[in-house]
This record gives sequence, structure tokens and C-alpha cells, in this order.
Amino acid sequence: MDQIIGSITVYIGDEYPGLHGCRVRIRAILRGSLRPDVNVDADDHFVSDDATLAQLGGVTADDRVDVQPWIEEAGRFSFVSQDPRAIDLAIFKELARAR
Repeated sequence: MDQIIGSITVYIGDEYPGLHGCRVRIRAILRGSLRPDVNVDADDHFVSDDATLAQLGGVTADDRVDVQPWIEEAGRFSFVSQDPRAIDLAIFKELARAR
């Protein structure tokens, strides 16, 4: 997959019930966020460009994703973001199977 940051996908999880089935735009990958030893202050935790993400090995099942939900009534993506698990996005559904 060439482009991840900026991609539009669908939230298929249940952690955020109001988001289920909604289109979302990927803003960044929060690497290793589901691991107990995650260092949220590390330089490689918040990755917002595809080149850096590729150098770091791409998206894993241990990551969260910073996404902006689509607001149908406004015809735009929300300014407020959510951080679902990568495995809860349709674009990364194969990660859930590998888990």
C-alpha cells in the first residue's frame, strides 16, 4: 500500500459505537499504542507521513490510528479526531486476522 496518510476508509470496530460504519480520513499512525511498554513521547510514536511510516515498517496490529470522521450534514471531515485501533479500520482488516 503506497499511501496510508490521508486515505479514506471505514471504521468497522465497536470501541467507538457512534463511529461504526462511518467514513474516516487517516491523519497519523500512533505506533505501538496498544503495547503496555509504549513510549508516547518517542519521536517515532506519532507518524504523519508515509515515507517515515514505510521506514518504520508500516502499520501493525499494535497501532492506533488518528482519524477524522466524515460529517455528512456538514459535507466535510470533522476537526475533532478519534484514535481507534488499526484493526478496527477496513483498510487494515487483515491485521486483525493475523493477530
